[in-house]
Amino acid sequence: MKAPKMEYIRFRTEEEFLRTVLKNMPYEVYPKVTAIGGQKINPDIDILQIKRTSENRYEIIGYELKLIKFNKRSKGLSWNALYTGIGQALLYLKNGIHRAFLLIGFHKNIPDDALIDEFKDWLWENRELIAKIIGPYLSIGTYLYERSSISSIVGGSSKFYAPDEKTQLLSKEIFQGKFTFNKKLRSEGK
Repeated sequence: MKAPKMEYIRFRTEEEFLRTVLKNMPYEVYPKVTAIGGQKINPDIDILQIKRTSENRYEIIGYELKLIKFNKRSKGLSWNALYTGIGQALLYLKNGIHRAFLLIGFHKNIPDDALIDEFKDWLWENRELIAKIIGPYLSIGTYLYERSSISSIVGGSSKFYAPDEKTQLLSKEIFQGKFTFNKKLRSEGK
């Protein structure tokens, strides 16, 4: 007897996606970071994670969340969220982030799991090429099932250490907790 196939989780909005991901993140995270060291940042960081890697070492990870939608005109998935998400996630690096992660979810308007399977397969088959194009500081993953972990498909292999003092200062301010985030979303997520 074949095991039943799990259905992919789908979302109506990016905020619904964000709330679901927050509930399942195993580390201390901060949603919707809008300012660091008193300075507004652009783009906002959807989820900021400060992760201890060793006794005195920490890593700052910024998660950009995007929903892939169905495009009725082309009768396929719209790739705009992927392209926009890559750009926004890479811009996190200018705000003192060591690693960026684009997390892709799927919109409720996608009529068929086969479309998600095709997208996932394409991303997996092209992961090495995509990694070369986007560089070593960005990972791309998907969020497919309720209460699941994040599935990384394209894995960033390096931490970004900013060469300029302004970006280094932003990293220090993040470590010191000098950033503004959505406290209400955070308390709902835990």
